[in-house]
Amino acid sequence: MPLLNSSDILNWIEQCDTEIVKAWGPIAVGLLAIVIGSIINILLLWHQRKQNNRQNKFNTHQLELSKSKEERNEILQRLDTFYGPFIQLRTQSEVIYRKFESELEKEYKQKGTRFRTLRHLLEGKTLSPQENDLLKQILEINEKLLTLIESSSGDIDKLELQDLLGKFSAHIRILKLAYEKKLNGPIELFEDIVFPLAIDGAIESATERLKYRLNEINCMLKWQGTYQKKLKSNSTIRYYDKHGDEYTNRTLFIDLSELYNPFREQVKRGGRILDAGCGVGRDTRYFIEHGYTVISFDASREMVRRCNEYPHAFCQNMSFKDIAYKEEFDGIWCCSSLLHLKLEEAKEAIKLLTTALKCDGVMFISLKLGKGHKRSLGRLFQYYDEDTVQELYKDDSRLEPIKLWQSKSLVVDDLDGKWLNLLLRKKQFFF
Repeated sequence: MPLLNSSDILNWIEQCDTEIVKAWGPIAVGLLAIVIGSIINILLLWHQRKQNNRQNKFNTHQLELSKSKEERNEILQRLDTFYGPFIQLRTQSEVIYRKFESELEKEYKQKGTRFRTLRHLLEGKTLSPQENDLLKQILEINEKLLTLIESSSGDIDKLELQDLLGKFSAHIRILKLAYEKKLNGPIELFEDIVFPLAIDGAIESATERLKYRLNEINCMLKWQGTYQKKLKSNSTIRYYDKHGDEYTNRTLFIDLSELYNPFREQVKRGGRILDAGCGVGRDTRYFIEHGYTVISFDASREMVRRCNEYPHAFCQNMSFKDIAYKEEFDGIWCCSSLLHLKLEEAKEAIKLLTTALKCDGVMFISLKLGKGHKRSLGRLFQYYDEDTVQELYKDDSRLEPIKLWQSKSLVVDDLDGKWLNLLLRKKQFFF
């Protein structure tokens, strides 16, 4: 239908009865003016609302940026005034303690017992001049740690970490009193005063959480917006995201001592471990509570959430492809995780993991025993035997095998399943 032009309207008016035009013309003009005015007002209101929304978003964004800058400064302050100095002092103490206990540990081991500094002092046993001087140095460092804890209590945002630091402080104080021979009570009275092995792992995890958040803030400030990499989902990841409760109940309380022990024999005491594909965090918790520092990751968001329910854990949502660490770990733990990658993908993952491993560091891998690959409930499972498992590392000259052994599955509904376990060492470089 063609649009009317001005000449058509004029012709129509000329053809109309003049009396009708006189009577209804002003009314029509008035109504038209009202309609046009209403339309203009609506457009103005719409434009004003749009401007207000833009201004509100801008103000909100500026407020978020301001808060982010404040949070960044607060994180930097906490890292500089507490976490950094704490780790430095604990490292000094640990290095000196290893020298202090060296001969004493051997002596107690021959007797079939474990050396404990506090018990040794409470029993009134002597120390050599060198051991006495080393212990004195340790106690001096401990005094600095006590001062640091007391002066920076506001920097600790987790009650569980505060509790752990309280136990650590109590141990320091009792140890000092024992050294100064000021304790007369029975030895059994102080049996529960033990060094909390989880302290270093808990501090490391808290530090990594802060550094991770700092990186997020820096990215936001740099790009003027938030950025979070989303992992490409697949059926295996979706399975673990959907079946968190079921998988937790099946795996969380399994005793893996027969796997932990060979690995711990190769990793230095208190070493740094990467729990690669950590699942619900069972092994992360175990290693932290046995004195190691642990960084964890998993491709499933649900698994990450459950791992981080342990208050001293730090777990990231990432895949094997995202590994970018360079010679940072004394041990890498891949328990039931690489088996979800096809052989070529697993080989690439091993290369990245090897780069993350320190020279002379050790990698543990557990795989399903069998041949080929299959899918079960949407999950991919790659199987290996003692010949095909060599494909994972034979082309990487940095690695050498330490041990290969089989074990039975401990999962309740998988008792007939068998696992192939592998320990690899990253060779030292000699120049």
